[in-house]
Amino acid sequence: MAGHASEPFFLKVVADSSAPSETAHPSGESSQGRNDSLAFDAVSTAKDAEDRSKDEQACTKTTLCQYLANTFVRRDGKFYSCDDTSASFSLSDLKRIALLRIRARFPHVELSDELWKDVIQFGVEKVHTDQKQSVQVWNGRVECHPTVPGKLVPRDGSVTVNAWSEPAYRRLGETEADFGMFTELLNRVFVQPADRERFADWLSWNLQNEGQKCGWVVLLFSRRKGTGKTTVSRLLAKLFGEENSLNLINSGKLTAKFNQTVMTKKFVVADEVQMRPGTEAANALKSLITEPTVAIEGKGKEVTSAPNVGTYFMTTNGYPHWIEEGDRRFLVVDANHEFHAMSPNAAEFQSFMAEINAWMNEPRNIARLYNALMVRKQANSFNPWSLGAESVTTPLMAQLHAASGEVLQQELEESIAAQGVFAIPQTTLRKWFAEKLKANPNRIPHFMHELGWHQEKAKWGGFDYARSIWVHPDYQVSGGRVRGPDGYDELVSAVEEAVEII
Repeated sequence: MAGHASEPFFLKVVADSSAPSETAHPSGESSQGRNDSLAFDAVSTAKDAEDRSKDEQACTKTTLCQYLANTFVRRDGKFYSCDDTSASFSLSDLKRIALLRIRARFPHVELSDELWKDVIQFGVEKVHTDQKQSVQVWNGRVECHPTVPGKLVPRDGSVTVNAWSEPAYRRLGETEADFGMFTELLNRVFVQPADRERFADWLSWNLQNEGQKCGWVVLLFSRRKGTGKTTVSRLLAKLFGEENSLNLINSGKLTAKFNQTVMTKKFVVADEVQMRPGTEAANALKSLITEPTVAIEGKGKEVTSAPNVGTYFMTTNGYPHWIEEGDRRFLVVDANHEFHAMSPNAAEFQSFMAEINAWMNEPRNIARLYNALMVRKQANSFNPWSLGAESVTTPLMAQLHAASGEVLQQELEESIAAQGVFAIPQTTLRKWFAEKLKANPNRIPHFMHELGWHQEKAKWGGFDYARSIWVHPDYQVSGGRVRGPDGYDELVSAVEEAVEII
């Protein structure tokens, strides 16, 4: 039996069962048989451990490759981080950046050189069919897609980077629904009870339908500072996710040429909004509020069209007289309460502000409020696409819609009287509305008819085709001349030259 000691183990396992045993065991099993059995179990255990180690390494490799595939994209031989596509880097830099990120993201992983080499080869360098484990080709587009999980949106063989990220508080697993201090905040900041309900409807609908956009915005107005407008906007940013939100000092950047940063956010706050009616910026803002798609342009990049899912919240300390009569895009909420920073009640109000800011800084409070808003049912009168007549029931909204027409009407009438003319070409009126009145020229027919003037077609000034001209109710235009009471008779061209836009 001496030869058995040097034989490979597998030879021992398959040795002739008739070989004599060295020592008998009470059970009838020889000591040699027991030793062979124990050795077999040890090798089996070692092999199982080795297999488990390989399986674990394969699983780890898959996890790390998937992480790379969801964190980086490639384009024209360069690489970009999905969190910030403004800067590109080389493959060598990618390896260094990814290594540091993986160590921070997966601190429990023992990342050997061999494993890291396999991850880079399979996740970055090798072309294979498992897209979930391969860094994809980026088409250069960045869009906001709140209903798409992950950072990549497949499109015709390449991917669009999804700018939206799930807020961390939604991953806490919180199941309780509780409005917490939200209701008290609205009671203190919003003067009108109707505005509180309508605002809660607006907010809950936007959270319940993050992949869509509401056709109107909330504008929080107070003449004084320190009324809680900023606190309300901060709470909204936390609900939509601070990484998905942007705060602008004014509305100018909303309509700026290079708008990629703004248009790829789900929630945008515009502070101190002031607009001139009829201007290009004002019309662009209206389109931004209502249109389902938006043009996105980054510096040095092509203009692309993307779904417009932005939710906009605005604040102002100036009376929003620029809102035109009949405009149903703005719900102006009165925040001119007595508990402002300069009032006798300032100390108590500031104490409440400190309390609610502390409440807002606890993620689980935000999670509970989110849960409550997600199950809130909007009023039957709520229309996410347009503000109905019920929105004008508050004193401020009624005042705004009445004044917006009356003030312009009066200013137009006074301006015409100052000119001393009784016929005005439509081209001149359009310039007048845009440059002097800061009003939308499309409102010319409404205001001129209100003044009793009528529109005619006439030829004058050497043109061989008829042009539009607005005429005073007591006057007529014929033969290129304006005629009226008391022998009034003037050339239209002379009247046109007499009109000045001051």
